[in-house]
Amino acid sequence: SRGDRRLAAEAVNLAGNCLFEAGRPDEAAGRFETLLEYAADAGDEEFSARAANNLGVLANVRGARDAALAWYGRALAAYHRLGALRGLAETHHNLGISYRHLGFAREADAHYLRAIDLAEEAGARRVAALAETGRALLAVRAGDGPLGEALAERARLRFEELGDAVGEAEAVRVQAAAARADGRDEVAAGRLAAALAVARARGNALLVADVQRDRGLLLRDRGDAAAAREALLESAAQYEALGAAAEAGAVRMLADDIPGEPLGEPAG
Repeated sequence: SRGDRRLAAEAVNLAGNCLFEAGRPDEAAGRFETLLEYAADAGDEEFSARAANNLGVLANVRGARDAALAWYGRALAAYHRLGALRGLAETHHNLGISYRHLGFAREADAHYLRAIDLAEEAGARRVAALAETGRALLAVRAGDGPLGEALAERARLRFEELGDAVGEAEAVRVQAAAARADGRDEVAAGRLAAALAVARARGNALLVADVQRDRGLLLRDRGDAAAAREALLESAAQYEALGAAAEAGAVRMLADDIPGEPLGEPAG
């Protein structure tokens, strides 16, 4: 109302991020598209890059990997022109996530390392911690539980210093995966419970989905079929709300494979 379009764009971007974390991806996409339109009208490359980055995140969550890579490429080009180190670090971190989902661990790790280097140069400690968490998960999935544990703990401490409860909970979730890789299921269960409590308290739909998927698999392996199915079904519902159809379907299949009463038709 005061005619401050840049501040209005900041608010639109923040609203989009809040909507995404709350599990309302379609509304979030609308905000990011509005931001992209503003950036085009104003010739503002910074907001254009931010919008592209955020639309890439949405595309990746929805399983549209090619679209995500295209959005991230657009963001990288704009951030390079601006010389914006933090933006470059954020985009390389997001590329690491995309390549991890595509199964290209080496490429994912290279992007995470580049993100850490750029983030440290820019003083963007949260971005460095996010990328370190990504590297920890890669290590766990490669079978190196101790390395994954060490990297995740370093990231957790960074998040703790920043007061970032959600980031810390994600690092703890990765530490739970490291504990499982080393056969410490009791430790993993405690860590996942702690991460879930934070995810619920902060209303972070994606973290709830990820943690409940991990908890469901742990409970299944420990023989608690009913609790496992409940956790997996909640995970699937959260993924569906986020538009992550492939993830939701995969988790529902895991729930279907657990012996027990029929699950009925998927919601949707």
